[in-house]
Amino acid sequence: MPIALSEKLTTAIAALPPRRDTARQLAPSLAYGRHRGPAPETARRAAVAIALLMRDDGSIFMPLTMRPKSLKHHGGQISFPGGKVELGESDLQAAMREFHEELGVALDQPLCCGSLPPLYVYASDNLVSPLVIVAAAPKSPWQPDLLEVDRVIELPIEVLHGKHSRVRVKRNRVILRDAATVGEFQFSAPAYRFEEFRIWGATAMLLGELAELLKQI
Repeated sequence: MPIALSEKLTTAIAALPPRRDTARQLAPSLAYGRHRGPAPETARRAAVAIALLMRDDGSIFMPLTMRPKSLKHHGGQISFPGGKVELGESDLQAAMREFHEELGVALDQPLCCGSLPPLYVYASDNLVSPLVIVAAAPKSPWQPDLLEVDRVIELPIEVLHGKHSRVRVKRNRVILRDAATVGEFQFSAPAYRFEEFRIWGATAMLLGELAELLKQI
C-alpha cells in the first residue's frame, strides 16, 4: 500500500502548478505578504518531512512536533519535523536527517514523492522545501529530542478533510523596542483543529496544500 500511495502522490506532485492559492487561504491575517515571496537571496535553506505513515490496519497519520516554548523561533508551535539544510546536503537528506534527530526513529525504506512548492517563512527567514514522504509506520515508539520537541503528535490524515477541522484562532504578539515591551497586538489565523491542538501558520498552509493534493488521488 505505501508504494501504491507513493506512485499516485508522485504523479500528482509532478503536475502541481507553481501557484500557492490554497496555502494563502490558510495564511495568518497578519501575513503582510510574508509567505508569498519571492524570498530574499539571503534566506536560509530548510527542509521539512511531510511523512505519511501507514499502519498495519491501513490508517495513515503524519507525525508533527510541538516545539518547547523556550525556543527562540516558533516556541510552542506545532511543526513538521525538519530544519536547516547543511552544506553538501540535498533537501531530502536534510529532511530525513532532521526527522531522525528530532523523533529518534529512522523510517524504513521511505519513498520520496517530490516536494510541494517552497514556502518562505518570514519569522525565521527560512525558505522551506516541503518533502512528501510515504513509509510504513515505525514499530518502535518515538524517542524525541527533548531540546527540540516537547511532544510528538500523530495527526490522522482524515483531519485534513474533516467537516469541522478548520477553525480560526486568536494570537497575541508583543511589540519590542530596544529589548523592552512597549505594547501588544492581536491577530487571527486559520487553523486545523485536532483534539486540544490548534495547528496554524506555515504548518497549516502546507497541510492545506496537501489536502488539495490528496483530493486528486
